[in-house]
Amino acid sequence: VFTITDNRIVRRLEEAQARGVKIRIISDNDKSLDSGSDLTYLSKSGIDCRLDRTDAHMHHKFAISDQDLLLTGSYNWTRAAAAENDENIVITNNPQLVRSFIEKFEKMWSQLD
Repeated sequence: VFTITDNRIVRRLEEAQARGVKIRIISDNDKSLDSGSDLTYLSKSGIDCRLDRTDAHMHHKFAISDQDLLLTGSYNWTRAAAAENDENIVITNNPQLVRSFIEKFEKMWSQLD
């Protein structure tokens, strides 16, 4: 995801982690420094976070759940996205789309540390 500043989402991620769900997050390094960014907090709480430190923004906004559900769209994981902005999110279990996003995530993940 591009950024995470919505504490409600952070709480849900923490709850999932406490249930034993494996969570991995890739975000943009510039956005991790923004006021209100929860990425450092999530990392310190044990969630595996990696930052894209390239010159370009890592501007993806998607999540994959259980290897068979994809959430994607313009929606940033921010309070403003939930309360103020015009955003969209698509949720699908289309195997071809899910596989494509899994492959993209794994490629990015393997290139970051």
